[in-house]
Amino acid sequence: MTGRVQKFSSSGHFLLSWQLPQTDLGKPKGMATDTNGNVVVVEPHYQRVNHFAPDGALVAQWGRRGTNVGELILPRAVAISPGGDVYLSEYSTVDRVQAFRAGTYEALCSFGRPGHGPGEFNRAEGLGFGPGNRLHVADSCNHRIQIFSRDGRWLKTYGKAGRSLGELSYPFDVRVDRAGRQYVCEFGNSRIQVFGTNNEPLEIIGGPGSKPGQFNNPW
Repeated sequence: MTGRVQKFSSSGHFLLSWQLPQTDLGKPKGMATDTNGNVVVVEPHYQRVNHFAPDGALVAQWGRRGTNVGELILPRAVAISPGGDVYLSEYSTVDRVQAFRAGTYEALCSFGRPGHGPGEFNRAEGLGFGPGNRLHVADSCNHRIQIFSRDGRWLKTYGKAGRSLGELSYPFDVRVDRAGRQYVCEFGNSRIQVFGTNNEPLEIIGGPGSKPGQFNNPW
């Protein structure tokens, strides 16, 4: 909401901060680091992506408004593939994920459309790459996670609406560790849920509240 990036040490010590170039149309959302160590920040309302050096210097800025392949409408989240390509989720008049080539940012592929079936999205949000270059997509309003190959081929889907172990409520983000465990941030259930390599539920972390270890609609 402040339109800035803050940098902290691994122990939480404040190091520096910088402002985004413009914020009058809306604030930034979605971050990652690219294979050059730059900080990637998505600006949905400017339909563009910024790459900042670790000291906050802007080194690249790209993206143009539109619904065609290679154009952007409200990009929401970003993930960088092991090869350095940039994957963006989009939501509004389109519901899709696009991939762009590292360095040149030319469109590589586009997949997904509005809907509830396999490979379709209802507000695609967070993205996370896992082992085997598989891309995990938080299909938030369908209350599920979908998994794709790096070229956009649908592989599998898991999750359904609910509060029990293995169920999801508005999953807004997903990350995958090297062992293939998936960490899903649930906005609706105010918790993090961990899934195994076969998408089986392993653990629930947190719950609604304001005490340490609790969450209030995490995003």
